[in-house]
Amino acid sequence: MTQQPFPAPLRKAEVGGIVAASLTPVTNAFRIDVQRLQAHLEWLVARGCSYVSPFGSTGEGPSFSVHEKVEALRVLREHGFDMGRVIPAAMSVALDDTVAMAAAAAELGCRALLMVPPYYYGASADGIAGYFAACATRLGGSFPIDVILYHIPQMSRAPFTAHLIEDLIARHGERIIGVKDSTGVELDTLALVRSFPRLRVFTGDDRVLPALVGEGGAGMIGGMPNVVAADLADRYRSSSGLAEPVAMDRAARRIEIVEATGGVVALKALKARMTNDPSWRRPMPPLLPLDAEKEEKLIAAFTATRFDFAAESD
Repeated sequence: MTQQPFPAPLRKAEVGGIVAASLTPVTNAFRIDVQRLQAHLEWLVARGCSYVSPFGSTGEGPSFSVHEKVEALRVLREHGFDMGRVIPAAMSVALDDTVAMAAAAAELGCRALLMVPPYYYGASADGIAGYFAACATRLGGSFPIDVILYHIPQMSRAPFTAHLIEDLIARHGERIIGVKDSTGVELDTLALVRSFPRLRVFTGDDRVLPALVGEGGAGMIGGMPNVVAADLADRYRSSSGLAEPVAMDRAARRIEIVEATGGVVALKALKARMTNDPSWRRPMPPLLPLDAEKEEKLIAAFTATRFDFAAESD
């Protein structure tokens, strides 16, 4: 019997919960620091995350080559990380890069692939569908791994509309297992749940999570678990914790602080303070780390939300 080159797809129902869109630590030579990355991913899982999603927007995915990202994934597997918990992101507009990422993710046993649409030209729905079709063709006729569509039009300028999602499902069948809606628009996210009951719908925004889960959504794939994983996981597992007003207000305030202080670089500064490891402050160019004054204001504002840096440290 001929051995299948890729693992068989798992059930869609298995993908859900709190998925951390992982930060990517980098060396002073601006290379992926795989040792720190693995320690961080293990911390996220230990804190209750169902899966980890490296190399997306929060992970500065577009700033790394596909070769670098695939090599990091290979090292993670060699060092014993459970690749069944990994949902890497394909963030390139180059067809060859997306094909290489999908093939490697499947070969390495990753659970699924988070796939952004080709964004540079602000592609049409037909153009995006054509891109997916070309990827599948180069991969032997079909995707070898489950795909979660990454809807982030504020960055990509190329949305996954309802019509386009229907088209992709018609062409690629059960390999399209979900959508991550990073718009932060609650009504739009809930509309996806109602329109596509067979898909696993995720939000990228903690503030949308309670309503989404209440409607039967899958959970979240977002950046805030990088610092508050345990809190989010505990609330997700609780029958009423997600919608508890004080917890919701606190989560909203924390998101506002991070967004107002630089997003990814703010999360990296928080992680640096949590671990007492200044290497975490370093982003990839063209991003710059927070200066000392902004960082201290960030730490003070986060502490005011009753965040205990000592308790959340490694």
